[in-house]
Amino acid sequence: MVEERLNLEQEVQQIFDCVDKGQNFVLSGGAGSGKTYSLVQVIRQGLLEHPGSNVACITFTNSAVREIKHRFISKKLMVSTIHDFLWDSIKPFQNELKLALLTLITEGKILFSGSGEEAQPNFAGKKIEYKEYLLLREGIISHDEVLEVAAYMFSHHPKLCDILKDRYRFILVDEYQDTSPLVVEILLTHLAKSRRKHTVGFFGDSMQAIYEKTVGDLKLYQEAGAVIEIKKEQNRRCPRLVFELANKIRNDGLVQHASRDKSAPNMVNGAVKEGTVKFFYSEGVANIDAVKKILVGILKT
Repeated sequence: MVEERLNLEQEVQQIFDCVDKGQNFVLSGGAGSGKTYSLVQVIRQGLLEHPGSNVACITFTNSAVREIKHRFISKKLMVSTIHDFLWDSIKPFQNELKLALLTLITEGKILFSGSGEEAQPNFAGKKIEYKEYLLLREGIISHDEVLEVAAYMFSHHPKLCDILKDRYRFILVDEYQDTSPLVVEILLTHLAKSRRKHTVGFFGDSMQAIYEKTVGDLKLYQEAGAVIEIKKEQNRRCPRLVFELANKIRNDGLVQHASRDKSAPNMVNGAVKEGTVKFFYSEGVANIDAVKKILVGILKT
């Protein structure tokens, strides 16, 4: 297997050094660094070295799920959104689910808009379901509630952690920066209480966080030794002027350079593309539409 790894990119070799040591990892890389390319390499190598195991790859959006499925297909690989992954893990345990939900309602972490006579919903005879909308009276929970209930169940039921780790040898999180802190807590705190062999890997860029109330970065977990950071400094897609500009903007110590892979998309005849960088600005609100028209015109060319 060591010889097989020599054909992998440097960062993926570092990842499997972590796997050998039983360490979780985070692969940090800027836009165009090829994080998804590395993710696919990790999936392929993980299945090669652990042929009897399964890999879960979870991400925030359905579009990201489709992108990963387009790049790699295997019966041993499960690709889904984070919410679907967690729901699939807890939905068989209906009694525990109901108790967790009632507890969270009592604690005020999940709000139930019942009448005075109905301070709590009655789940007797009902099956808890996960849908696009919330209707607690009928036992229907939605996206936010799935995260709260899953975090509660994994923190209170160690067997659930054992079951998940037995099911997946690797759990890989794409675009981790937009993940809820509750999800990271499940993966790095609650699962760590189980002694089963298992690796959690995160792929993303803390400076590309889009949504509010997400984890953003894993610094606290890195400082605690719960996850090892691997920086992806090679850039596979952006021209030189673009990633060098990004280097000036970043404040996390990640400095990108041209890929050593001569077949990378940003390479031509063995050299990285130069590219161009242009700045557009508006002197006032009245000029914003004019700037937008210019940018639209550039994108169409």
